[in-house]
Amino acid sequence: MRKVVEVSGVRKSFGELRVLDKVDFYAEEGDFKVIVGENGSGKSTLLKIMIGLLLPDDGEVKVLGVDVKKHWKKLSARIGVVLANERSLYWKLTAWENLDIFGGVYGVPKKVRRERMEELLKRFGLFEYKDKPVEEFSTGMRKKLMICKALIHDPEVLFIDEILNGLDPPSVREMVGFLDERNRRGLTIVMISHVLHVLPENACVVLLRNGRVQMEVRYKDIRSERSEVYEVFENLIRGRNMDEEDTPSGSEGDEDKA
Repeated sequence: MRKVVEVSGVRKSFGELRVLDKVDFYAEEGDFKVIVGENGSGKSTLLKIMIGLLLPDDGEVKVLGVDVKKHWKKLSARIGVVLANERSLYWKLTAWENLDIFGGVYGVPKKVRRERMEELLKRFGLFEYKDKPVEEFSTGMRKKLMICKALIHDPEVLFIDEILNGLDPPSVREMVGFLDERNRRGLTIVMISHVLHVLPENACVVLLRNGRVQMEVRYKDIRSERSEVYEVFENLIRGRNMDEEDTPSGSEGDEDKA
């Protein structure tokens, strides 16, 4: 399988605080990579660097063979992005209008665009609300619409930041089931999440700690093995901090300020 996301020796600091320290990470075509770690571990910062929203201080990032630092604009039509901020949608417009606008921006032909809009909205049970302003949507409905928006142009790689936070259990299962379905159809997914107990068996979990990738393991192995690896991820699954004293003072949430 070819590597579609390649991160090599990436460093990033904010003032005196080093958030990422020589990070190496990759995702092959068809992978479902889930990056986990404590608050302040640099997860969101790493994702923003991968999609070109932040520049690394050092290191190299390639997505689909494109140098993100130099040519990030070339990637916009080939990747989908879902950030934690729900304001990436136009709240005064309807769900249908949002998807129509973003599909047009990506150059999706009108007929194809309308077909995808209908398919995606129906898949998430939003079609009957397509003419309702987004500001009247619940948090869960907005997050589902954000996924629809990110897929309207049929990207090759989907980057997701904390989309499962704030969703009720049925919505979490629905979202993960949908992502698993898309991944099995060939979509490469790189996702940041604190919600681990419902991930697909084929997902690969990457632990980011103290600014570095500490380990990478198949989700099915985390669930089945009583080992040191199991114990580390069990702490994350249960929401416990790991070696809290290792987190630099004042770093919690710094990645969200990026």
